[in-house]
Amino acid sequence: MTPYDYLGIDSNADDKTVRSAYLELIKTYPPDRAPERFKEIANAYETIKDEKKRLEYYLFNTDVPIDRPFEALLLHIRQAGKRKPPSFEKLKEILRNG
Repeated sequence: MTPYDYLGIDSNADDKTVRSAYLELIKTYPPDRAPERFKEIANAYETIKDEKKRLEYYLFNTDVPIDRPFEALLLHIRQAGKRKPPSFEKLKEILRNG
């Protein structure tokens, strides 16, 4: 599952949508009642919480262990097609600002 799946949002979601989905889910699954689900939601949010994080996820994420690099690369290429790439202007801005 992708972070977008855990948060129940589309991969084209903006920062506000990501945050509101996260806040709704942590109300539904608080850490004292559903610790595993809360952890999954928190990890998903941390992965895509802002545009820079989403860019990193888009460029580098893979679910295959690094000890199988060829499989990891192929899976990454397949999964990248499902992710929304950042606009060229946004990419320049992110790279410029570090």
